[in-house]
Amino acid sequence: VPSPTQIEVKSENFNTTLHWEYPPVSETTRFIVEIKSYNSGSYKHVSTCVNISARFCDISGEIDGFSDPHWIRVKAVTGSQQSEYGVTDEVLLRKHGKF
Repeated sequence: VPSPTQIEVKSENFNTTLHWEYPPVSETTRFIVEIKSYNSGSYKHVSTCVNISARFCDISGEIDGFSDPHWIRVKAVTGSQQSEYGVTDEVLLRKHGKF
């Protein structure tokens, strides 16, 4: 199963969304999104983005702080197979967000 690619965070006025690309496949593919903040140090599921078929996820409620670094990852699940995670670079809203 291929990993999601072109993973990008878009943030405008604290509305923050993760977007990714995935090639067309014959079976239904679902996605699982996880986020890690610098403070927590471990990934946790984004509860609204587990087993979704969309290629985007609203992560606005998951960002702990304007200046805190975050990392977001997404993997594909097709049948009983899972991809490796595709991971973002460090995300800082104060640097990457638009206000």
